[in-house]
Amino acid sequence: MKTDMLSTRIDHDTKVAFSNICDEVGLSPSQAIKLFARAVINYGGIPFELKAPQPNETSAAAMQELLEGKGHRAESLDSLVADFTDGKVTHVQP
Repeated sequence: MKTDMLSTRIDHDTKVAFSNICDEVGLSPSQAIKLFARAVINYGGIPFELKAPQPNETSAAAMQELLEGKGHRAESLDSLVADFTDGKVTHVQP
């Protein structure tokens, strides 16, 4: 079987993390990429769901509250931090 070269550029941290996980499961990065390619072929597409991250329930409720004009406006950075820390942190510098 004839083989072809496939190359890609990824950032260093991603490469290191990917290589470490491959090592943990006993694969080389090349073998893992070959497995992914076969999975794409067998599945007929990407074998997992691709979607934009969605806010969790708490974040979605907070965004809805803001859209309804019910948000809280802090008078200063110090008062905002005090609200979040129950007054345990004071004199915050921007």
